[in-house]
Amino acid sequence: MKNLKPNERELIKLTNFFKKRAEKLIQEGQLNEQEQQVTEACENLANSLYAHAANREAVLEKRKKLSEIVKDQAVCPKCNKSTHLKLNGVALSEQGWRSNKYKCRRCNITFTWNRPNNPWDLVPYLRQVIAEMDVTAHNEQLPSQTREHAAYNRDMMQENLAKLEPVLQTSDEELAEMEQREKEMAKLIHEFKNYLLIEKIKMDNWKEPEA
Repeated sequence: MKNLKPNERELIKLTNFFKKRAEKLIQEGQLNEQEQQVTEACENLANSLYAHAANREAVLEKRKKLSEIVKDQAVCPKCNKSTHLKLNGVALSEQGWRSNKYKCRRCNITFTWNRPNNPWDLVPYLRQVIAEMDVTAHNEQLPSQTREHAAYNRDMMQENLAKLEPVLQTSDEELAEMEQREKEMAKLIHEFKNYLLIEKIKMDNWKEPEA
């Protein structure tokens, strides 16, 4: 139950209560059809809840791993070294992407690295760099070697971008589906919990069997 939310745990406790009660009634030969239907509904909802929680955990874990694929190659702008850098928060750039802030303990300065720290913000960053490379590649006033180098880097970045975007789109779609399912489950949990509480009140003279 470690991956369940508090409201989900409460519902599982209630379904376990009715499961114990059903087991007791079966032993006594007193489980009627209505009580059996309630018990089956509890089991079905509990199974759906566990499946949803597992899917939610998988989607979020995948997003977490995806967010970590961007690795900074940051260096201090003063000493040009990375050995004394310490992560010091996140800043929002003028372009709207998030970048890591660092403190150089050797130079005692704080600076923001000029690249995004996540793949989602990397997309507009790459598009901007690709556009700049394209301008350089077509600038006939520059040496041919410079233009060829810019064209090569542009093509490599376009290739990387073409691979990255579908992965991010799939992840975004999975997250949207999960969040929609989350809303549906929250509503279902609320309604079913109230129903079970009413059923439990009706049985206030019945004692829960010891575990």
